[in-house]
Amino acid sequence: MKTVRKTVGELLTDVSRAYPRNDALIHTETNTRFTHQLLQCEVERAARGLLNVGVTKGDRVALWAPNIPEWIVAQIALARIGAVLVPIDPGTEREDLHYILEQSEARVAILARGLEGDEHVQMIQSERYRIPRLEHVIVVSDTSFHDTILWTELMDMGDDLPPGRLEEREGQVEPEDALAIMYTSGTTGHPKGVVLDHLALINKSIASTDRQGIGPRDRLCLFFPLFHMFGNTCIALAGLLQGAALVMPCRTFEPERVLRAVDREACTAVYGSPSMLIALLDHPQFNAKKWRSVTKGTLGGAPCPVELMKRIYNEVGVSDVTVAYGITETASWITMTHPDDPLERRTGTIGTPLPVNEVRITNPETDEDLPPGEEGELCIRGFLMKEYYRMPAATAAAVDRNGWFHSGDLGQMDRQGYVKITGRLKDVIVRDGVRIHPTELEEILYSIPEISEAQVFGFPHPKRGQEIAAWFRVRGKKALPPDRVRKLIESQVGLERAPRYYKQVEAFPMTRTGKVQKFKMARMAEKEYLGADTGSS
Repeated sequence: MKTVRKTVGELLTDVSRAYPRNDALIHTETNTRFTHQLLQCEVERAARGLLNVGVTKGDRVALWAPNIPEWIVAQIALARIGAVLVPIDPGTEREDLHYILEQSEARVAILARGLEGDEHVQMIQSERYRIPRLEHVIVVSDTSFHDTILWTELMDMGDDLPPGRLEEREGQVEPEDALAIMYTSGTTGHPKGVVLDHLALINKSIASTDRQGIGPRDRLCLFFPLFHMFGNTCIALAGLLQGAALVMPCRTFEPERVLRAVDREACTAVYGSPSMLIALLDHPQFNAKKWRSVTKGTLGGAPCPVELMKRIYNEVGVSDVTVAYGITETASWITMTHPDDPLERRTGTIGTPLPVNEVRITNPETDEDLPPGEEGELCIRGFLMKEYYRMPAATAAAVDRNGWFHSGDLGQMDRQGYVKITGRLKDVIVRDGVRIHPTELEEILYSIPEISEAQVFGFPHPKRGQEIAAWFRVRGKKALPPDRVRKLIESQVGLERAPRYYKQVEAFPMTRTGKVQKFKMARMAEKEYLGADTGSS
């Protein structure tokens, strides 16, 4: 693939000229509809308003809101004027909010009132006195607040901007300029700000949508949170760059609204984490006939169970669904299956590297390349992050002198270039000196028809190093005897590699992006099981 050396603003302006009357953004909850031409008009108004407020090239601007139309407008407007987007999880608590605003050196914050009331405004107002650098707060609301600017006021402020100012600023923005700082979800310590430029996000987006077969006639269902790269880049930016339409069913993930939007808006592609897709397929209102328009989509954000992929392909009939693997530090997707891959490829691998990426499997101790089929650490090169913002030591530890990012993920690559994730370096369970991969055991659990979702994890044990628990959720409200699950696993892997503890649960602790938080489960299990002598619970 030839490298595209343009900015987000340039490319989306080209798209609006090529497909002016095509749908670009539909938000069904707020009944908002923009064509590509109208979306660019809204973006220009917002960009002019931001310039009039005094936002300069390189300024960091925090965006703290759920999935609302203004999120997309602000994202593109900031890109056009050379500002740096800093997305923040709508569910962020005060301590993390303070850390991100201060660490990113944000001058401006754009936010929704809150998820339940005015809690975002109240929190940001209190933080302004602790962070003098934060000069402006712009609120998406129909109610004004002290010392803030309403979004509607910002849109009108652009009318007073001298002619040519926006075009002048756009001419100063280069493809290698920073476009966003996306904070990793820190499970230990503070999150790190990943600095990404136009060049990386554009080329990764084009490479991934080319592989998926996304074009201007597609309608992408966007319910993944926009603060996360999967939402704002892999779906939103990638789709818009191809001239596709974004269908946003809800501010936060609500399966019922998503199912209704897929049907009424004739969505052609659906994206989400495995947990989200399971929630949709298990919902009482799910009807496969109403998904007839859906022919493609991508599963990512967490390992995809084999049984889920088979269900989507065989029961729902989504024939061209792909599985993808990506990391924020690598500017989104690294590998992706092909739409015409055999089902076994799409259920047993995460595909082949995108043409803009290089991938190697290395010995984590010696950094030597390993032959096909052997397990090692995945390392990636090509359109990586520019740095961890204001963290040179962490940057140097993640990216070596030859430009390879060390992912911390364990995997294998076959002779055809297909990659399989086998676990995390830090997630491999070592019990009595035996290395055990949770994913191997989870796949066995998913083979049990009653099980809808399963998680296997390790937790500290004073004598064995680690102990293993298997928790599972079943379809409906039936009970599944843990002993039945135990016997199946032990018959396939033996006692040495089998979990000791089994439990049926109603839900798993999760992030807003649908990732199961195994570290929380480990804490719960340690408290519940430590010292227990029985094998089931």
